Amino acid sequence: MFRQKIATRFIVAFAVMLAAISGLGVFAVQRIGAVNSISDELRSTWLPASQSLGDIHTYLSQYRIKEGENLESATPEARARTTKLVRNARAVVESSIADYKSHLTTPEQRKAFEAFSASWQTYAATSDQIIAQNETGDPAALASFDGEALDQFYAVEDAVMALIEINQKGAAAVSKRADSIFAQSRAITLVVVGASLVLAIVMLVLLMHGVARPIRRMSDAVTRVIDGDLDVVIPGGQRADEVGSLARALEGFKDLFAADHRRALAEQERAREVQVTIDAIGGGLAALAEGNLTHRVPENGVGALGKLHTDYNAAVAALTDVLLQIVSGCNTIKLGTEEIAAASLDLSRRTEHQAASLAETSRTLNEFSGSVKITADNARQTSTRLAVARDIAGKVEDIARQAAVAMRNIEGSSRQMAEIVNLIDGIAFQTNLLALNAGVEAARAGEAGKGFAVVANEVRALAQRSADAARDIRELISTSTGQVASGVTLVESSGDALKQIVGEVSSVSGLVEEIAEAAGKQAAGIGEISGMVTAMDEFTQQNAAMVEESSAGTRNLSQETQLLFERLSNFRLGNATSAPRAARPTPPAPAVVSAPPAAVSPPAPRAAP
Repeated sequence: MFRQKIATRFIVAFAVMLAAISGLGVFAVQRIGAVNSISDELRSTWLPASQSLGDIHTYLSQYRIKEGENLESATPEARARTTKLVRNARAVVESSIADYKSHLTTPEQRKAFEAFSASWQTYAATSDQIIAQNETGDPAALASFDGEALDQFYAVEDAVMALIEINQKGAAAVSKRADSIFAQSRAITLVVVGASLVLAIVMLVLLMHGVARPIRRMSDAVTRVIDGDLDVVIPGGQRADEVGSLARALEGFKDLFAADHRRALAEQERAREVQVTIDAIGGGLAALAEGNLTHRVPENGVGALGKLHTDYNAAVAALTDVLLQIVSGCNTIKLGTEEIAAASLDLSRRTEHQAASLAETSRTLNEFSGSVKITADNARQTSTRLAVARDIAGKVEDIARQAAVAMRNIEGSSRQMAEIVNLIDGIAFQTNLLALNAGVEAARAGEAGKGFAVVANEVRALAQRSADAARDIRELISTSTGQVASGVTLVESSGDALKQIVGEVSSVSGLVEEIAEAAGKQAAGIGEISGMVTAMDEFTQQNAAMVEESSAGTRNLSQETQLLFERLSNFRLGNATSAPRAARPTPPAPAVVSAPPAAVSPPAPRAAP
């Protein structure tokens, strides 16, 4: 019954399904092509035609409106402008008509288009006649526009509506064809899909009966073998297909599994003996990890495993001896580092005190030397500035004389300005009188002179403000004239005082030069002393650096020894020593105070302003 291969059955089943799917796909592609052809027809023919007809209808209405605007134009310029608009509108209509003509496909469309073209040509000729009459001012143009031309326009619109109706019917017919194709395709697709589903279910049942159920039975048998039932028979061994091959292979696997089971029983006994050694060595390693070197494993192993117990105990004993020697060496190192640290601490303190004293001495000498140099520089600068001040005082004396002359000139100019202000005051008075007379004349003129009266009042106000301003300027000029006279007197007095200042400045300049020379000699002597102190400070700093390096090395050695003690304290070494004694921490050496630089430059003298 089961002589065909499973692969052959699957190939047949999938071939049938593939044939059904391929047939359905070919049919769907053919139907989609038909729908696409209809869609292309709508897109390339009917939709552009509908768009063109809509444009024609819109542009015809605009053309009619432009004609009306032309007839309502009152001037030749307006008629020329609206005539141009009418011609542009006609060009747009003609362009839309040409575009629609390129999409004609049916005899009915062509016939209706011929009727529309005739109506349009008639209306266009009448429109040209009306435009021409309107340009000459003929009143018959308006009557023709509202009469004969209006009837012709209605005929053109009726023809356009007929074209629109034909286009709509054509598009509806194409859409109906698409609906029919869709309905047929849906019905055929549903039938093919239903038949394919039924066929797939039938083939699935056959495959389940011929493949899945035997495999499930073999799986149950293998599970029983794994559970230890070695007498079970693997079903399906008599079949000639892949299931039979699998059953026979599982039968061989069962025999191998039985042989392995027997070998496993023998290995279990051997594993038990190994486990005894593993547990013993594992316990010893756990104790060693905790630092317990007094632990020993029992020597109860068999054969080579027993020798492993003995070797482990010997290795632990040797490790204990090594650690005891390390503890003894650490005690010796600890005592030596403590003595070195104490000596380094004492030397560091003495060196620190000496360095601090020299640093303070050097700093004081540098500050004093800088102060003396600053004094000398300031004295020289003062002498220079006094000479400059003497020259400036001489120049200021000349400037004071020139200022007195300039103030006398200003006093003369003030008198001239006062005369000009008096003239402006007289002009303002005359202007005020003229404005008053003008106001009287405006009042006599009545309503006709109201505007002139307002202007006359503004002129009077302006003349009054000019008089007030002239009065204020006269007062300011009078005040400034008095102040200029006082300024002339003060400037002359300043010139006399400056002569006395020049003499005193010359005397002070000589004294300051003597002070600068003495301060320079003092600065040179202090500089020599500061150099010697700086050299001593450098030697002291070198000694301090050497002491610091020695102290740092001692501290590092002490820290490493302490760390080694801490690590050795984790081990239990038996009666010789339970744990190394913690080393006493070495006191840190004090930081060495750094001296200032070898030579401190004095501050720079202040620059002359």
